[in-house]
Amino acid sequence: MGQQQLLLLAISLIVAAIAVLAGIEAVQQGIRQSAADRLVDRGLTVASAAVAWKIRKDPFVGGNASYAGLATNGNAKIGLSDTTEAGVVVITAATDGTLEVTGVSLRYPELGIRTYVEEYEVLRTDVKFDGSITIDD
Repeated sequence: MGQQQLLLLAISLIVAAIAVLAGIEAVQQGIRQSAADRLVDRGLTVASAAVAWKIRKDPFVGGNASYAGLATNGNAKIGLSDTTEAGVVVITAATDGTLEVTGVSLRYPELGIRTYVEEYEVLRTDVKFDGSITIDD
Protein backbone atom coordinates (compact mmCIF):
# COMPACT_ATOMS: atom_id res chain seq x y z
CA MET A 1 0.00 0.00 0.00
CA GLY A 2 2.87 2.42 0.74
CA GLN A 3 4.45 1.95 -2.68
CA GLN A 4 1.18 2.79 -4.44
CA GLN A 5 0.83 5.98 -2.42
CA LEU A 6 4.39 7.01 -3.22
CA LEU A 7 3.78 6.30 -6.91
CA LEU A 8 0.60 8.40 -6.87
CA LEU A 9 2.48 11.19 -5.09
CA ALA A 10 5.28 11.11 -7.67
CA ILE A 11 2.83 11.15 -10.57
CA SER A 12 0.91 14.02 -8.97
CA LEU A 13 4.11 16.03 -8.58
CA ILE A 14 5.04 15.44 -12.23
CA VAL A 15 1.58 16.49 -13.44
CA ALA A 16 1.66 19.60 -11.23
CA ALA A 17 5.13 20.54 -12.56
CA ILE A 18 3.95 20.16 -16.17
CA ALA A 19 0.90 22.32 -15.41
CA VAL A 20 3.08 25.02 -13.84
CA LEU A 21 5.44 25.03 -16.85
CA ALA A 22 2.49 25.25 -19.26
CA GLY A 23 1.06 28.13 -17.21
CA ILE A 24 4.37 30.01 -17.29
CA GLU A 25 4.58 29.57 -21.06
CA ALA A 26 1.00 30.82 -21.49
CA VAL A 27 1.73 33.92 -19.39
CA GLN A 28 4.89 34.65 -21.40
CA GLN A 29 2.96 34.34 -24.67
CA GLY A 30 0.32 36.69 -23.29
CA ILE A 31 2.96 39.25 -22.34
CA ARG A 32 4.53 39.07 -25.83
CA GLN A 33 1.11 39.49 -27.45
CA SER A 34 0.40 42.48 -25.21
CA ALA A 35 3.71 44.04 -26.30
CA ALA A 36 2.73 43.45 -29.93
CA ASP A 37 -0.67 45.08 -29.35
CA ARG A 38 0.97 48.16 -27.80
CA LEU A 39 3.37 48.40 -30.74
CA VAL A 40 0.53 48.11 -33.26
CA ASP A 41 -1.38 50.79 -31.38
CA ARG A 42 1.62 53.13 -31.53
CA GLY A 43 2.05 52.42 -35.25
CA LEU A 44 -1.58 53.32 -35.88
CA THR A 45 -1.17 56.49 -33.81
CA VAL A 46 1.76 57.55 -35.99
CA ALA A 47 -0.20 56.68 -39.15
CA SER A 48 -3.24 58.65 -37.97
CA ALA A 49 -1.14 61.70 -37.13
CA ALA A 50 0.52 61.46 -40.55
CA VAL A 51 -2.86 61.39 -42.29
CA ALA A 52 -3.92 64.49 -40.33
CA TRP A 53 -0.62 66.15 -41.33
CA LYS A 54 -1.20 65.28 -44.99
CA ILE A 55 -4.64 66.90 -44.96
CA ARG A 56 -3.38 70.25 -43.65
CA LYS A 57 -2.19 72.90 -46.05
CA ASP A 58 1.35 74.26 -46.04
CA PRO A 59 0.77 77.51 -44.12
CA PHE A 60 -0.60 75.38 -41.27
CA VAL A 61 2.48 73.12 -41.20
CA GLY A 62 0.93 70.41 -43.28
CA GLY A 63 1.76 68.18 -46.17
CA ASN A 64 -0.34 69.76 -48.94
CA ALA A 65 -1.93 66.37 -49.76
CA SER A 66 1.41 64.51 -49.74
CA TYR A 67 3.29 62.29 -47.30
CA ALA A 68 6.62 63.02 -49.04
CA GLY A 69 7.64 65.61 -46.45
CA LEU A 70 7.62 62.90 -43.77
CA ALA A 71 10.32 60.84 -45.48
CA THR A 72 13.01 62.30 -43.23
CA ASN A 73 12.44 63.01 -39.55
CA GLY A 74 8.72 62.34 -39.99
CA ASN A 75 7.78 61.75 -36.36
CA ALA A 76 9.17 65.11 -35.29
CA LYS A 77 7.15 66.87 -38.00
CA ILE A 78 3.91 65.34 -36.74
CA GLY A 79 4.81 65.98 -33.10
CA LEU A 80 5.46 62.43 -31.91
CA SER A 81 8.59 60.92 -30.41
CA ASP A 82 10.29 57.92 -31.97
CA THR A 83 10.67 55.98 -28.72
CA THR A 84 8.00 55.04 -26.20
CA GLU A 85 7.79 52.26 -23.63
CA ALA A 86 6.24 50.10 -26.37
CA GLY A 87 9.32 50.43 -28.57
CA VAL A 88 10.79 52.48 -31.38
CA VAL A 89 8.24 53.43 -34.07
CA VAL A 90 9.28 55.59 -37.02
CA ILE A 91 8.16 56.49 -40.52
CA THR A 92 10.47 54.48 -42.76
CA ALA A 93 9.07 55.38 -46.18
CA ALA A 94 6.88 58.18 -47.49
CA THR A 95 5.85 59.21 -51.00
CA ASP A 96 3.07 61.46 -52.24
CA GLY A 97 0.36 58.87 -51.64
CA THR A 98 1.89 56.10 -49.51
CA LEU A 99 3.34 55.80 -46.05
CA GLU A 100 5.17 53.02 -44.23
CA VAL A 101 5.49 52.99 -40.44
CA THR A 102 7.87 50.49 -38.82
CA GLY A 103 8.23 49.62 -35.16
CA VAL A 104 10.46 47.35 -33.09
CA SER A 105 9.87 46.42 -29.47
CA LEU A 106 12.50 47.42 -26.92
CA ARG A 107 11.69 44.49 -24.64
CA TYR A 108 11.50 41.87 -27.40
CA PRO A 109 13.90 42.90 -30.22
CA GLU A 110 12.59 40.08 -32.43
CA LEU A 111 9.10 41.66 -32.37
CA GLY A 112 8.42 44.10 -35.18
CA ILE A 113 5.44 45.73 -36.87
CA ARG A 114 4.99 47.45 -40.21
CA THR A 115 1.90 49.52 -41.06
CA TYR A 116 1.07 50.46 -44.64
CA VAL A 117 -1.04 53.50 -45.53
CA GLU A 118 -2.25 54.41 -48.99
CA GLU A 119 -3.83 57.84 -49.43
CA TYR A 120 -6.13 58.09 -46.39
CA GLU A 121 -6.58 54.37 -45.66
CA VAL A 122 -4.57 52.00 -43.49
CA LEU A 123 -4.12 48.96 -45.73
CA ARG A 124 -2.67 46.53 -43.21
CA THR A 125 -0.30 46.03 -40.31
CA ASP A 126 2.14 43.13 -40.40
CA VAL A 127 3.32 41.74 -37.06
CA LYS A 128 6.33 39.43 -36.94
CA PHE A 129 7.88 37.68 -33.95
CA ASP A 130 10.90 36.36 -35.87
CA GLY A 131 13.13 39.42 -36.16
CA SER A 132 12.43 39.88 -39.88
CA ILE A 133 11.12 43.45 -39.40
CA THR A 134 13.75 45.99 -38.50
CA ILE A 135 13.90 49.75 -38.73
CA ASP A 136 17.08 49.69 -40.83
CA ASP A 137 15.59 47.90 -43.87
